[in-house]
Amino acid sequence: MLAASERLRKTSVFQRAYAAKNSVNSGCVTLYVLLKRSKGRPDYQAGSSHKQISPAIDEDQKGQAPAAQGGNWPSKSFPLVGFSISKKVLKSACKRNRAKRRIREAYRGIRKAADPQLVAQIRMERFYSLVFVINPSVLNLKFEDVTAAVRDSLIKASKKFSHKS
Repeated sequence: MLAASERLRKTSVFQRAYAAKNSVNSGCVTLYVLLKRSKGRPDYQAGSSHKQISPAIDEDQKGQAPAAQGGNWPSKSFPLVGFSISKKVLKSACKRNRAKRRIREAYRGIRKAADPQLVAQIRMERFYSLVFVINPSVLNLKFEDVTAAVRDSLIKASKKFSHKS
């Protein structure tokens, strides 16, 4: 299970991740990314140059997740991570929870492994939050395929959004 300090719980942060429209699709998951903002850069709503929707999230902001015990990832902090699946997609709560558990465990395994090549590809310190929107096909895949899909989505997000800040 993820540490409580790494779990994304606030609806407002989920909504900000969706509104940022920084997403990548990888098989059984769609990953929405909310990047950390550089100091002094305000967060403005799209289409409006005068309305600020939230204070800037600084790199050294209090409340970031400390490195988990036993984790070998070199980053000092991990992003907040949320997992979402709609009732419309899977009616059964049991199946929805199983799908979330599988994706959560795949993410946790990737984070704990800390393969040097993977660490070089995924720059976790750039992300403020990650929201995994789960596809029902995750229930029919082997766990290795689920882990590969989560890893691919993290790598794609890092490559796609690393130039933004």
